[in-house]
Amino acid sequence: MPSDPTASPAEYRRYRRFLSWFVLSFVSIGSLYLLVSVGVTIYRRRHAEPWGAPVTGSAEDLESCAEELIDVEEGLERHLDNFDHLIAHYDTELAQRWSEERGFWLGQWRAAGTRCRYGDPHRGPLAKQWEQLAVIHGELRDTEQTYDKELLRFGQHEGPRLDQLRDRLASVSRQIGASSGPGTSPGTAPHDPGDRTP
Repeated sequence: MPSDPTASPAEYRRYRRFLSWFVLSFVSIGSLYLLVSVGVTIYRRRHAEPWGAPVTGSAEDLESCAEELIDVEEGLERHLDNFDHLIAHYDTELAQRWSEERGFWLGQWRAAGTRCRYGDPHRGPLAKQWEQLAVIHGELRDTEQTYDKELLRFGQHEGPRLDQLRDRLASVSRQIGASSGPGTSPGTAPHDPGDRTP
């Protein structure tokens, strides 16, 4: 009498159980690692931390704060590069990405201000340079706010108007294409149902 083909030999049952537990553990650990890494990335993007100890006012501190401010300025330039794309065509997804990038940049800006203590007066022979960095730090924020207000105004007022103009232009282009199609004489155009003129 032939043996049941679905029956597993006894020696393979433990192996299969071990293999299934191994695969399940591997998938679980991998998923957990992925979730943790995504969470840490989002947290770091939204909560930038100062890179270094608070300054004491030394020449080395002044140099490191200047370098950090350069990074902040370059980050603002990269962020504002997307402004032209949003002005050309306001898109909700692009606007959401803009907002996330803005939050990350603001975190960098605040972290630089906290570490370098731009709100506090610096004494000593380097006081003038510290004051100049503090002014630049404040003007970077003013520039970002100006762009953000302009984008908000554009999104609320000009963006929808530009989309309406684009739709109207597409409609007129279709009408022109239909009027110049085959079987239509150059001097006649198809009658618009909404037009009451004979």
